[in-house]
Amino acid sequence: MSSRNGHESDGRRPPPLHPHVLFMPPLGDDFERSAAAADDSAAAEREMSEYNVFGARPVEEERLFWYRWIAGHQVSFLLWRAMCDVVWQHSDDEGDGPGERELDLLSACIDGYSAMLLYSSTVPREHYHADIRARMALQHPAFSGTWAPDYRPVRRLFRGKMPWQDHPSCAALGEAVARNEVTHSHIADHLVPDGHSLLQKSAGAPGVSVSREKEDLYDNFFLTVRRPVSHAEFVAQLDSRIADLAADLTHNGLYPNVDGRHHPVVTAQSDEAMRPLVGDILHVLDRAARLVSDLRLEEARR
Repeated sequence: MSSRNGHESDGRRPPPLHPHVLFMPPLGDDFERSAAAADDSAAAEREMSEYNVFGARPVEEERLFWYRWIAGHQVSFLLWRAMCDVVWQHSDDEGDGPGERELDLLSACIDGYSAMLLYSSTVPREHYHADIRARMALQHPAFSGTWAPDYRPVRRLFRGKMPWQDHPSCAALGEAVARNEVTHSHIADHLVPDGHSLLQKSAGAPGVSVSREKEDLYDNFFLTVRRPVSHAEFVAQLDSRIADLAADLTHNGLYPNVDGRHHPVVTAQSDEAMRPLVGDILHVLDRAARLVSDLRLEEARR
């Protein structure tokens, strides 16, 4: 399997680990109509490689974990945006809500986001504070994930506030949301044990509410540009990032070798809800990508 960077993910040749610019539709805009055939939105055919949990090869710490922080967030943005279409369409439904395929997509994208939380957080805690968190603080002293534009439309879903989420058909969705909550809390505690986010440490600083400027700062930090995007381009960007992640994991393992040490995030002592993610990140992402592509193709062919 080749990554977008042109490297075979055979576990021998090191992937270049260069974050790429992500193009996303402006918040609230639909995908641009494309003259291309609907089949151009199909997810890429790929054979998911297996990867070692503990990497053997020494890594270039700063390059690898900066790449993982950016790439993991970009994939999360893509998954949130895919969820937005379903949430917007059923925002006020009082009945059964989304259909079976739409619920499958929501559950798969949430699990994909949980996988990206784990992937991004494999940075050793000391390096996170010395490098990544320091960079975010330079972007803005109160830099916060609450500024993510694509998360805002799906926030109600993660909080169980959609009017149809209590319906029996949403049981699997509820389980995915619960897994995500456990994963998010675990990783936040792992990276920031004192519980003080940059936003909390900057309490009282001007501009606590989320403004358009803050959303732009957030996009800028994660190399995200807002412009019209077709669904075919959207799917291609998701596919290419999954291929690059596969190349990274195959070569470096989930928990890389940093100066002869590994830094596990989820262990045998962690909540059992998270443990399947450790060896299954790529399959979780592949399932989400295929549902994102397939559901849109089904709509286009109606």
